Amino acid sequence: MSDLEVSVVVPARNAARWLGECLESIRAEKPREIIVVDGCSTDNTVEIARSMGARVISDEGRGLPAARMLGVKNARSDLVALIDSDVVLPPGALGGLLDEFKACGYDGLQFGLVSEADGPGYWGAALAWHHIHSRVRSWFGVCATLMFRKVLLSVAFDDTFRSGEDIELRIRLEDAGYRLGVSSTTAVRHRFMDSFDAARDQWLQDGAGLARTVRKHPGRAGWLVLLPLLATIRGVGMSLLHAPRFLAYWACFLVYNYRSMFGELMRPPGTGLSVGGNAAWLTAARVAPMAAGFLFWALAAIMLPPAQLGMGSAVVAAALLTVQLGMLGVGPATLTLLPEQSDGGRRLVASSLLTVGVSTVILSGAVAAVTYSLGSGVGLAWNDPVLTGLFAATAVFAAAAYQLDHVGVAQERSDRALVRSLAQSVVQLAVLALALAGGIREVAVVVGAVAAGALASVVLGLRQLQRAKVSPDWKLGLRVGPALRLLKPGLPNHALMLADRAPGYLLPLIVAAVLGPAATASWYMVWMMASAIFFVPQSAGLSLQTALAGGRSRPGLVSSALKASLGVTLAAAVLLLAAGPFLLGFLGPEYAAAAILLPVLVPALLLACVTQVYFGLCRARGRLAEATSVAVSAAVLIVAPAAFAAQQFGLTGVSALWSAAQAAAALVAVWRLRMLTTAMPAAEPVQVASAVLNQPTEFEKP
Repeated sequence: MSDLEVSVVVPARNAARWLGECLESIRAEKPREIIVVDGCSTDNTVEIARSMGARVISDEGRGLPAARMLGVKNARSDLVALIDSDVVLPPGALGGLLDEFKACGYDGLQFGLVSEADGPGYWGAALAWHHIHSRVRSWFGVCATLMFRKVLLSVAFDDTFRSGEDIELRIRLEDAGYRLGVSSTTAVRHRFMDSFDAARDQWLQDGAGLARTVRKHPGRAGWLVLLPLLATIRGVGMSLLHAPRFLAYWACFLVYNYRSMFGELMRPPGTGLSVGGNAAWLTAARVAPMAAGFLFWALAAIMLPPAQLGMGSAVVAAALLTVQLGMLGVGPATLTLLPEQSDGGRRLVASSLLTVGVSTVILSGAVAAVTYSLGSGVGLAWNDPVLTGLFAATAVFAAAAYQLDHVGVAQERSDRALVRSLAQSVVQLAVLALALAGGIREVAVVVGAVAAGALASVVLGLRQLQRAKVSPDWKLGLRVGPALRLLKPGLPNHALMLADRAPGYLLPLIVAAVLGPAATASWYMVWMMASAIFFVPQSAGLSLQTALAGGRSRPGLVSSALKASLGVTLAAAVLLLAAGPFLLGFLGPEYAAAAILLPVLVPALLLACVTQVYFGLCRARGRLAEATSVAVSAAVLIVAPAAFAAQQFGLTGVSALWSAAQAAAALVAVWRLRMLTTAMPAAEPVQVASAVLNQPTEFEKP
């Protein structure tokens, strides 16, 4: 006779190892019924279930979500407990959860989970340690959960999911207004198999499930793309403090989660994103690697003393400066030209990548020669031929990756840029971690890791284009004519982009020359944090340009872009001010002292929102000369006195100089935005349209 009016549903597939103990613990609670939903097991799962008095039905191998729903549909009670076969209930647990469920008015309540390994080995212990210390354990899930049957029937699992169905279900339950919770008083045992294969399967399923959830609920769940990375950062930190032996676990966790996630995200629907979605994904693609970048440079700080780390960061900054020089405006030209191509842009993409690659190779030599002639700072690095080669490789690969980002924006698929950015971050971290494990502590390792990450981004980007059936047409892309047609509209854009962004890459070189590599290391850490936020206004400006390209009139779009940029930037800036000092302190006292620079730089980030929207509007309306004059003036205000400011006031002087120049540019931008949005309500054609878009281009000729 039952004591509890609860139907217990246990999905099971080849669960003979654990099912008996699980069902015995459930039977001791005396529920109304136990339903085991078998997933076409090949072991004696069914026999064990029947011997324990459970009612057995088959889901015909349709997967875990379908199994759970089948059990719910066949349940006879108003309350259903979903219990996985790897769970064991302590005596009185189900009754205790039922009392809490009723007393607090829940629609769904999960047991607290006490994770444990099913064996003495490494991987089971690591999985259990992860889940015990994870913040995710406070999230509502369904591996040991009590719910109203009618709620499950009305909302239902999405049986197209093979994993991640619990997160996706929770989103829809919360949207529907149901009350969900995790018990803090009643817990059950949750076991993990003790093998690498089991851990790998868990990671692969988790990554795929997160990707499917992001695709289905991009607004609510888009941030979940970062979840494995954030979990790894937190897990590595906790492991360093409490359990160093689990560091290998986190490396595998990160790689396999993103391997699976990338596989799912590379197969999204073929439709383009909205303007807001395009901007959001592009921002995420810029910001995401910054989060991983902090971990990367934190590991580099452990590997190298400040002077060597400063030299490595100066070499990377020189490579990124070379990228800005070598782009030649091809990226912005792509935003305008690619949507008009009849072949989907295959010839244009090939020509743009080849043009950027050749120019970056040439300019990397020029940058190395100029800095070497100065005889101090980053120029000293060129005495090492390995560093010189890695510098050139980093510049070329990063330029190609940057151009692929522009291609994604033009295709209204900036989500692909995020996938590449995450892949780049994973490769960089992996290279650095391997070097640390092997005891290799050289500046070349840091620069080489950056080069390897950029190369991975390029390879993945080409693969994405292949899957989208717009692979670059390299044969036709080699022609001079297409390159010239890109450069004609591109070079005027290049002057604006170079004036806008080059100072950010010049400052580390100036700091290295004036204050030395150690100061450069501190500056680079702070600058990297600020740059993560600076990409928000930049992305808003680029997306505004794309939305207004070709003379399209979008009333209110400028105002919307400005409000969105300010809102996101302000929130991120507050977070930076709160968390920045702690993160810098984690790296050591040399870096903690640089936290004073954050309040000086943050105002510049907010001012940049206005300036970048203004630049985007100018690009769309063909006012490149006007915008370039503003950007050049701001650049001169930053770069010209930078050496003096560094000598007299140190890094604080450099930071204040940057903010002052941004303030001057923002004042002009506010004035001009008022005039442009009132006197010119309709968007004018982009300057390049009459020269290129209104006639067949070289890209469209057979």
